[in-house]
Amino acid sequence: MLYTNKNIKALRAPLPFLDEKWASFLGCSTSQLRDGKNHVVTRPKKASVRQSPWPLREGPIAVLTLGRGWVMSVPENLTDTTRSLCLNKSFTELLDDGDRLSQEWFDRGADHSKERGDCGYATMNRLAQGLRLRGWSHYIISYCDFGSFPAESDEHVVKITRDLADVWKQWQVWPGPMVGPVVCEHFPICDAFGCVLDGKLVSAAQLEAHPDEFAWEAGVDTLPEYRGRGFATQVLKTVTAFIILEGKIPWHYTDLYNRPSRRLPEHLGYFKYAEGLFSHMKK
Repeated sequence: MLYTNKNIKALRAPLPFLDEKWASFLGCSTSQLRDGKNHVVTRPKKASVRQSPWPLREGPIAVLTLGRGWVMSVPENLTDTTRSLCLNKSFTELLDDGDRLSQEWFDRGADHSKERGDCGYATMNRLAQGLRLRGWSHYIISYCDFGSFPAESDEHVVKITRDLADVWKQWQVWPGPMVGPVVCEHFPICDAFGCVLDGKLVSAAQLEAHPDEFAWEAGVDTLPEYRGRGFATQVLKTVTAFIILEGKIPWHYTDLYNRPSRRLPEHLGYFKYAEGLFSHMKK
């Protein structure tokens, strides 16, 4: 079964729509995203924070590649320096040893409570001298084509509400750092869904969004003893269908080094849109 909800913008193909949005917030044209060349552009000063694609709004420097070439969006005062340092480098060359060092950090246990330092992104750190950056993230960004995604859910997946007393109680003490009731404080829209097996909440996915955002995402976490059995995929399929019925594009982004998370989009039927390197500011 496919979707008939009137909210769905099914007449617009996802890729041109995503290109339009990303170009707007990077400060480039849609043709620059896809012409296979390298472009340095000035970050728009008045781009709407609420409508800008996460995680672009988290820092002043962003590099996006759709496969060949890239667009780098920087503050106006850094454009000349950026062209000098970066314009003749490929996306891979811009990363230096950053991906390797980040992978090693993740494989050692990924202590997210500690900063990773410069993580080997030498060129980008040189560019960002003087900015209060805490680091960089290399993200893989995927999207769902709502014209072909089936509007189906798994029988074990439920929306977590107070009416489901036992599940709600388990949700209130959910141990995951990125998913849980505390996350609800930061987002106007924060619906949670869970995969329940014999009365036990084994995997939870949480929609985290603002009404004005054009694409919505969901975080997911599974109890350690239940991982690798497809429960995260089940619950995210239900969240994906929910997002589509709300008239938004579902999308997924994850760090390059997070191999388990990188496999999820393929299992969900998502398509890769882009890769990007994004700066993060110190709080």
